Amino acid sequence: MPDISDFARSNTLAVALIVPDSERRRALATALAGAQSAIARVFEHYPSRVEFQELVPLECDVVVVDLEKDLEQALLVIEAVCGRYPAMTVMAYSSRNDSTLMRRSMQAGAREFLVEPLLPEAAREAFARAAARRPNQTKTPGKTLAFLPSKGGIGVTTIALNFALALTKETTGKVVLVDLDIQLGEIALGLGMSAPFSVTDALLNPARLDKEFLSTLLLRHSSGLSILASAEEFAFFHSPLEGAGKLFEILRDEFAYVVVDAGTCNSHIQEALFKAADTLYLVTEMTVPALRNAHRLISFLSAKNGNGAVEVILNRFNSRLGDIDESSATKALARPVNWRIPNSYAAARAAQNTGIPLAMDDSPLTRVLVQMAKVACGKPLNAEKKTSRGFNLFRSKAIPRPVES
Repeated sequence: MPDISDFARSNTLAVALIVPDSERRRALATALAGAQSAIARVFEHYPSRVEFQELVPLECDVVVVDLEKDLEQALLVIEAVCGRYPAMTVMAYSSRNDSTLMRRSMQAGAREFLVEPLLPEAAREAFARAAARRPNQTKTPGKTLAFLPSKGGIGVTTIALNFALALTKETTGKVVLVDLDIQLGEIALGLGMSAPFSVTDALLNPARLDKEFLSTLLLRHSSGLSILASAEEFAFFHSPLEGAGKLFEILRDEFAYVVVDAGTCNSHIQEALFKAADTLYLVTEMTVPALRNAHRLISFLSAKNGNGAVEVILNRFNSRLGDIDESSATKALARPVNWRIPNSYAAARAAQNTGIPLAMDDSPLTRVLVQMAKVACGKPLNAEKKTSRGFNLFRSKAIPRPVES
């Protein structure tokens, strides 16, 4: 038999077979050959409770119990294994695709019901699910990318929404967009959707909050983007202290990228967001109030964890207009600007009114957000296109270029 340390160092699942009939045992072993499994122990009879102790040193991931020889004894074995070793995935094996039999085996504790003849695809799917339950399975948490406004009306919702759509297109990983403008958020509206459940339901129920409960709260956009929207109705809101931290932890476990419109969230929710965020996109514009607030936020965040996780976005940027030039803005911020998003106020307003996001079409604004999405998911930036005549917004100061902090 293989050594259990070999299984621990690989993605292969260690399997114990409890199949009294030799022919059925051979057939099952052949069927499992294509799954991510290796047989670590074989029982030629239904083991007694004392014999269960022998499973512990092997630390089996999966136990397959055949129901054919003696159904009642097999169900007792399933109950005993599940009761003593809850980390193991028990699979019932039968020649009959019988709903009553399936229900009884599940009630005894089995998590999978394998039917003979066992097709390779069915075996692979069952063992893939078992691998996902593996208690020592390490999983890299997703990235939290938060968009923070320097003042109200700065356009952070438009940027966060269209960035999330661009990121969904650029990456194969799952993306979720969270609206933390809890009382008056507009993310769902901007996608032409309405939300029967919201982020408020998650934050107010930390005791119930897990991935299954969270999945019932999410909207799904046709692009593949998941949305945790704000509530449809206005209400005063006071969430338990532990709600926000637990929510971000679950989101990072379930999604490769968690994009957050920070909106007007404050207090412990904002503190939990700052702690969870891998990158904070601070959205400002070239006005005195916005630059002043941005400088205050940068100073605060720098004192917490340095400037490394903060990227500054100049929204509604136009190098030809305005009382403040970029050089003065950079001095006011006391750090360089990372991204410049051109002024597309009319298009953004039309998108808000129609529920058709800007990311659905090509525009100067969406091109910048696509470049941001590429950087966020580790893709190379597009090469700059040259033109011999005319004003090119992306050859001028509006070109989206990351700047080292």
